[in-house]
Amino acid sequence: MKKIISLLLMVVIATALFAGCSNPVYDDLESFLNVEMVDVNANYTKITEEVGTWEGIQDDALLAKSLSDVLLPLVNDSLTKLESIAPETEEVKELKAKYVSVMNAYKEGFEGLLKGCETQDEATITSAQESLTNGVALLDEYNAALEELAAEFGAEIEY
Repeated sequence: MKKIISLLLMVVIATALFAGCSNPVYDDLESFLNVEMVDVNANYTKITEEVGTWEGIQDDALLAKSLSDVLLPLVNDSLTKLESIAPETEEVKELKAKYVSVMNAYKEGFEGLLKGCETQDEATITSAQESLTNGVALLDEYNAALEELAAEFGAEIEY
């Protein structure tokens, strides 16, 4: 009987030790990346695939259709999904805010390109391209912050 009680006591202590070793930032980051951002990342993949089809587009109407029917709905869906994500730690909240900035820059750029297709205004198109370039720079910042946070807390990032 003493052996059983001792064994149960060791199991309870070991469980408590392992549970006590949990890190809230690591847990929050893992949930953010592996659960909450799955659909957002899938949208981003579709965005890059759609933009990749632009190479052969010569017609502004086809570009406008791509923007209005595919890209802007994907960006808007991502922004909606991001609104519903509520990280628990400041570190992951900051990371999320960086990604929201990326999507907002893309939205501004894609909306500008759509307007430029409709108006043929070079200044509008140039401004839209600058917004998209800014979005890429913000994405680089997000990825760097993500990798830094992951390294700090021992998480692995797969692209």
